[in-house]
Amino acid sequence: MHTNFSDGISTPEEVVNNAEELKLAAIALTDHDTIEGCPRVAKACIERGIEFITGTELSVDIDGHEMHLLGYFIDTENDALIRETSRYQKNRTDRVFDFVWRLNSLGVPLRSEHVFNLAKCKAPGRPHIARALVEQRFCSSMD
Repeated sequence: MHTNFSDGISTPEEVVNNAEELKLAAIALTDHDTIEGCPRVAKACIERGIEFITGTELSVDIDGHEMHLLGYFIDTENDALIRETSRYQKNRTDRVFDFVWRLNSLGVPLRSEHVFNLAKCKAPGRPHIARALVEQRFCSSMD
């Protein structure tokens, strides 16, 4: 599951509320390139008696191809993992700047600040750019 700590739209607590409504016994959080939502999901799961599996979805490059590597049962207090996800988050931020620059060069006057304000997270991505394009009426939908 993804929260608004990456490209999801629900808060960690809303994700757990939805899991409870669906009567799920366990959930895993795999936000893109961040583990920052894990403590809040863990707390909400404990309060509702739902098993929580820590996780993340890391964007990795293998031979020039972007792939998503899922990690489960991770140690969210591991210093090396925290440093690495911070590096991944910087890469995501840099990609947003690059993507917006390319859109600007094509005549689409989207501002990167608008994307970041909309994202409100440290792991912004393509869905945030798409939402900003729709919100600014540069296109009619995210489809």
